[in-house]
Amino acid sequence: MALMDPDASDDMIDHLVDFFDQIAPAYDGWAGGQHARVAARLVDLVKPKKGQRALDVGTGTGLVAHLVAAKVNPGLVIGIDLSDRMLSFARSKHGKNSQFLGMAAERLVFRPETFDLVTMGETLAYLADPGEALSEAHRVLKSGGRLAVSCQRRSLSTRAQDLFFQGLAPLARRHYLSLPRYSSERSRFGEPDVLPQLLESAGFDVNLLTEMVTGGRAQNAREWIEMMAGAGPLPYTLIKALGPRYRMELEAEVESAMDSLGDPDDAFRYHHSYLMAVATRR
Repeated sequence: MALMDPDASDDMIDHLVDFFDQIAPAYDGWAGGQHARVAARLVDLVKPKKGQRALDVGTGTGLVAHLVAAKVNPGLVIGIDLSDRMLSFARSKHGKNSQFLGMAAERLVFRPETFDLVTMGETLAYLADPGEALSEAHRVLKSGGRLAVSCQRRSLSTRAQDLFFQGLAPLARRHYLSLPRYSSERSRFGEPDVLPQLLESAGFDVNLLTEMVTGGRAQNAREWIEMMAGAGPLPYTLIKALGPRYRMELEAEVESAMDSLGDPDDAFRYHHSYLMAVATRR
C-alpha cells in the first residue's frame, strides 16, 4: 500500500487544519468523550515510565500528551500539531512538564534518538505523508524506543453509519460542493492486516495489537447529524454549509434512511472502533 497520497495537496492540508481549528472547542467532549477514552487506553497500553522523554504527534488538544506527562514526570512530553486552535487548548491545560509546538509530523526538527516514546493517537490517517511521518518517528526514537498508534477501524461501522457516509457524495453534488479528499486506502489503516505492515515496513517490531470499541445511539435525526458532523472534515464541511431549510431536508432524509434499516435497534446506532498498536524501534 502506498502511503504517500497523490491528493495530499496544500488544499487538503488547509482543509484538515481548518476542520480541526473549527472543532477544537468540542473535541474533548465529542460523542460522550470518546477521544478521551481512546487516549486513556492508548496510554495504558504503552506504559510510560518516570523520567522518559516523549513526543506526541498530532497532539490535538493534548489528551494523550497530558496523560503521558503525568506518567513520565519529571520527564518531558512535547506535543506537535498544525492546528493553532487545537494547540491553544492543549496549552490551556497547564501541564508542568509538557510543551506544545506547531510542527509537521513529516519534518521533525529534533535530533536522532531524542525520545524514548512516540505516540500517534488518532493521527496517522490524517497526515500528508504517513510513511514519512513514521520514518521521522523512527529517526527520533532511541534504539529500543516505543511507538504507540491508534487508528479508527472503519470496517466495523454500523449499518446506520454506512448509510450516512454513502449519502455524503450525493449530498455534495446536490449542493455543488467540491471538497478535497484523501484516497479511500486510508480508511484501511485501522485494519489488523494493514497497520502492522505499515509499522513493520517503517522499521518497527509490533509487540502488541488490540482493539477498542466504543459506541452509542443518537435519539433522533438532529442529534445524529450533529454527532456525525464531528466524524471528519468531509461530513463537517458539508453539514455546516447547509442552511436551515436544507438542514431540515437532511434530517428528513436521515429519518427515512434509518426507517429503511428495518430493525429499530439499528437506527441511529454508531460504533467507533479502534486498532491500537505498540511497537519497538529496531
